[in-house]
Amino acid sequence: MPIAFANPLGFLALLGVPVILLIHLLQRQSQTFPISTLFMLDAIDRQSLQGRKLDRLRNSVPLWLQLLSVIILTWLLIQPRWTQENRVQQIVIVIDSSASMEAFKNSATEQLRTELSRIPANFTNEVYTLMESHEQGERLYRGGSATELVDSLANWEPGNSAHSPEIALRVGRSIAGANGTLIFLTDHITRQLPFGASLLSIGEPISNVGFAGLLVEPAGDDENDLSWQATVRNYSEEPQTREWFLSIGQQKTEPRSISLQGYETRTLSGKFPKGAARATLTMSPDGFTRDDRLFMVTPEPKRVFIATTVEPSASDMVRALIDSLENAQLLQPSGESELNTPSDLLIATYNPLQPRMLPPVSIVVLNQQFAPKEFFKGPIIAANHPLVRDLNWQGLIAKSTASIPIEAGDLTLLWQGERPLVLLRQTAEFNQLIFNFDVAQSNAARLPALIIMINRFVDQIRSKKVALERSNMELNQQIKLAVNTGKEADDILSSATGMQQTVPWNRSTMLRAPRNSGFFSIRQGDTLLLDAAANFADAREADFSGAARQSDLDAIPRKIIEKQTVTDPLWQFWVILILIVLLLCWYMLSKLPDSSMTSQPTN
Repeated sequence: MPIAFANPLGFLALLGVPVILLIHLLQRQSQTFPISTLFMLDAIDRQSLQGRKLDRLRNSVPLWLQLLSVIILTWLLIQPRWTQENRVQQIVIVIDSSASMEAFKNSATEQLRTELSRIPANFTNEVYTLMESHEQGERLYRGGSATELVDSLANWEPGNSAHSPEIALRVGRSIAGANGTLIFLTDHITRQLPFGASLLSIGEPISNVGFAGLLVEPAGDDENDLSWQATVRNYSEEPQTREWFLSIGQQKTEPRSISLQGYETRTLSGKFPKGAARATLTMSPDGFTRDDRLFMVTPEPKRVFIATTVEPSASDMVRALIDSLENAQLLQPSGESELNTPSDLLIATYNPLQPRMLPPVSIVVLNQQFAPKEFFKGPIIAANHPLVRDLNWQGLIAKSTASIPIEAGDLTLLWQGERPLVLLRQTAEFNQLIFNFDVAQSNAARLPALIIMINRFVDQIRSKKVALERSNMELNQQIKLAVNTGKEADDILSSATGMQQTVPWNRSTMLRAPRNSGFFSIRQGDTLLLDAAANFADAREADFSGAARQSDLDAIPRKIIEKQTVTDPLWQFWVILILIVLLLCWYMLSKLPDSSMTSQPTN
């Protein structure tokens, strides 16, 4: 059965052995007793009685008892513990996968190698697990070699935003078990880690200056004229100076300098080059390079093309509504754009006197040619639905009119008294927002609630439209895309520099922006769905003022031994034995002649 020592420093007690031997070497080995009949020996030359010093160490029972007591005491102090056969020691390391750890990747490798070498390998099996702290993080290593675990960090790329490691630590504890070891490796000191985790912090303050935000927007009335604004922040208390330039492909501007005081934030701005779809801002590097480059694309949200067949009496109102919509375009009377793009939404009127089939995707407005005299009465109530939630309808005034036929499955969004005012008809084929009152003969067009509700409905249509979109995003941001569906639908391909990811169309919700800054695209078959740029934008991870070093791993070797071993079952026997030995030694020494006593000469 293997043995382990809970207190190796107890071996220092063995220093008592040479001390005891030295005492016995230096003490007098004989006593002088003057006797009267041997006075004539004084005339004879005395011979040396000392001899060699080692000859003076005499074999005695007290000597051996004292040596035995030291050996027994040493055995007790080193706290021997016995391991059981086939015991497995689980060692789980949860490594902080946030972006700031990129600055300490080399340090993490070396520090982890050093700390793992200190963990006692006194067991039959040691199983090591290395996993990232992000809830969607990967398991980097699992096996029986500490060296291979450390080597696996060569392929590790931290890049997540600031997050809580609690979920990963919970999983780590479940892997390690109650008797296993759980270590959290990070760059900032974290107080009171859950699940009995030990902290290994390897960070240190770094003077960092980097891009902290981006805005690309129209520069004037012409939507093709764009300007960019980039936020630059100094995260250290000392003044910093950096150079920056703008590049498009292989061309770049002359470097310019920017100086910032401690913790100062400034804004760089300029015109987006006409005709360019992509551009890059670059700053001179420092200790944290992730925020030293800013990638930009010209934003282009999906546009919703709207056609209308409303009666002339409501045309002005409809045009005002369309003008209030973002990224919406009214098509020509032909129902198609200049690019022969079919409409995504139809705004139509419904005349109860001339009923007809309502368009599948549409906003339907009740139009009654005669002018009713009475108004709807009763309180206005809105349903708890995303289209009308948190909107104020109390100022709505509508006149009594005939009703649009209501079908089973229609959802009433707004009603007054018993009259449904706004209906939502959504099926596999239909997506209709129905106004069951004459909007032209009400004040609804002047209510902000109406504009907001229609914008929300149009946004739903836009989100389901399969079309190209260009956007500037954050690293690892979740991407929501409308894709082609069905058995014959192609897989989705996400491409970035050094990265490609393919997912089935029915798992498009898994798509995320890359974890490294740069341009990327997403396509389905031959259809380009997204052309985008991903940038680092987490100010918490760029601030290294709180980074520090701390290790709670000194107590781990002892904890491992205590959890994985059992105490010496004979320790009580050894305590009694050392007491017996000490008493026996005292007894033997008390029986020796008193060195202070000498015989008196006789007459």
